[in-house]
Amino acid sequence: MNIRHYVLFVSTLAAGRTLAQEVPDSVNMVPNGGFEEVDGKLKRLGSIDMAKPWGSPTEVKADLYSGNVSGAASAPQNEAGEQGALSGDNYAGLLWWSYMNKEPRSYLQVKFKKMLTKGQKYCVRYYVSLADRSKYASDQLGAYMSRMLIKKDEESNLTYDAQVPALKTQLYEDPFTWQGVCGPYEAKGDEQYMVIGNFASNEKTNTSKIKRPRGMTGPQLFQAYYYIDDIAVFPIKLLSECSCTQLDKAESEFIYGRKGAVNKTLPPTEQIARSVIYFKRFQRGVDGAMDDVVERLDTLLKADPNIRINLIGHTDAIEADRVRMRPDLTELGKERADAVKAVLIEGGVAAERITTEGRKADEPADAGDDEVALSKNRRVEVDITQ
Repeated sequence: MNIRHYVLFVSTLAAGRTLAQEVPDSVNMVPNGGFEEVDGKLKRLGSIDMAKPWGSPTEVKADLYSGNVSGAASAPQNEAGEQGALSGDNYAGLLWWSYMNKEPRSYLQVKFKKMLTKGQKYCVRYYVSLADRSKYASDQLGAYMSRMLIKKDEESNLTYDAQVPALKTQLYEDPFTWQGVCGPYEAKGDEQYMVIGNFASNEKTNTSKIKRPRGMTGPQLFQAYYYIDDIAVFPIKLLSECSCTQLDKAESEFIYGRKGAVNKTLPPTEQIARSVIYFKRFQRGVDGAMDDVVERLDTLLKADPNIRINLIGHTDAIEADRVRMRPDLTELGKERADAVKAVLIEGGVAAERITTEGRKADEPADAGDDEVALSKNRRVEVDITQ
């Protein structure tokens, strides 16, 4: 286990949380549920067919995004907003709803690895994140199971009776994190295909207006557009096995990177005091981009065993605001400091030499409200106490 994975493991246990269980490929009925397998070079939107065997049942093709390309279909930044993949590098995008139905919706369709078994209960689960430029959030996030391939040679909205989840009135309003959509489904037998999207009329689709995210440029779009990732359908015995809690590992991919490291000609104590570890939004564990900073701090501390430090974790204004919806972020600053401490201990620094504390967003390193300024505030600073 490398240092960074150790920190993620420790910080999760310390907070008393568990992430939603990953579904092994051996039991997941959905092939390529994370859209990681792509046939060809992704260049444009509407290219879901490249993530075999995914496709769209109408002429409006779903979008595919990847962290391995540039342009309109790139990740984490693209025309719809900014979001890193929940896992891997890729995810899809669907137009769920548009104002006055001015734009046709898009859908995802996939063929299961094998037919569903009659009477068997399955958990249907996927994760969505509202795109930043969406002016609206929507409900009616559902899935439809079919024995036959659905193909409509037109740009029409589908009107099937979505079976999963049974309750489809929840509004998915968060543009910063991935939220789970899930529900049980008892197979009728011989279902081979699943379609994901909005099957309700515009009149029966509930929406809410979304405030422009801080730091976002460009106009908001009169639609509800969702990124979607990690789609799974797997057999269950108990309804409690079908869980889709909001994930801690969902986070902004933007992390502040200073030009140049701390000047190594400075005295060791000054180098230590100037060390700052930065974080992605909502991130608790130490990011790989910060490995050099943490390793240098580790080396300096081991060189002088008399130095004791206090690690001070901070959050940005968006994270502080999110506490109302996500109380698990209440101690995020402290958790970040604890994560850095765990890395240093793993590297050989005695635990008793390090204390930690957390601050809110009221001590910003940069008072601006753009993404660069906010990224400077998601940090852990180092104070020498002896």
